Amino acid sequence: MHLQQLLLLLLLLACTQHHVCKAYTYEPPGRDPVSIDKIRSSEKAVTLTSDNFDELTEGKLVFIKFYAPYCPHCKSIAGAWSELATYYQELPDNENVLIGSIDCTDSPKGKDLCARFKMIGLPTLLYGDASLGGVYLEEFGGGDKTFEELKSFAVEKLVPTCNPANLDACSTDKRQDMEAFMAMSYQELDDKIKGMEKHQEDLKASFKNMFATLQKNYDHKIMEKELQITRAKANVKLIEEVIATRKQ
Repeated sequence: MHLQQLLLLLLLLACTQHHVCKAYTYEPPGRDPVSIDKIRSSEKAVTLTSDNFDELTEGKLVFIKFYAPYCPHCKSIAGAWSELATYYQELPDNENVLIGSIDCTDSPKGKDLCARFKMIGLPTLLYGDASLGGVYLEEFGGGDKTFEELKSFAVEKLVPTCNPANLDACSTDKRQDMEAFMAMSYQELDDKIKGMEKHQEDLKASFKNMFATLQKNYDHKIMEKELQITRAKANVKLIEEVIATRKQ
């Protein structure tokens, strides 16, 4: 019997004998409440929950980390993430950028937010325009998440982008297209989507047919090449035989 199991058994026996048994829980190292609270409190980024997400991120460009305090990969980027948050917090005139963190184990407010964004693997980093509840956010797919890499990425990507909630960032042509779509009814938009999806399927079918034709022509040319090579070899052999006959 392992020492841990033996200690638990002795504790339970002691509780039974004295008719008093206080609540006993055991958590592996790093998952106990004290360790988790320490990790949460060390976060320099803005803590986001289902209660404050929309209010704090509305109209801002965000870079958000979804994490679990005891996740090894989450711990490995914690320092770089806090450094990034501090960097942006100390920048002057930087009210439009928010570096945030969401603890997916914090029930229910953190868990609800992670479910809202359909989190699967942790850590996951999302970035972009947080307008309309974060529908425009995209996933960061970089390599090593060092401070310098995260900073370079943020400087490049956390800039105003053209979307229905930010028309001022659109080019003239793009804005005209956007406004035309925005003026359509739900039915017209749905019909537009269906038409574009059909166009995509038609393009795929056309390419498939074109590829089949090209493949057929290619196979025919390969056969023709092999036939000509076979004939050439036969002629070479025949000529060599004629030469050999003359030497006799």
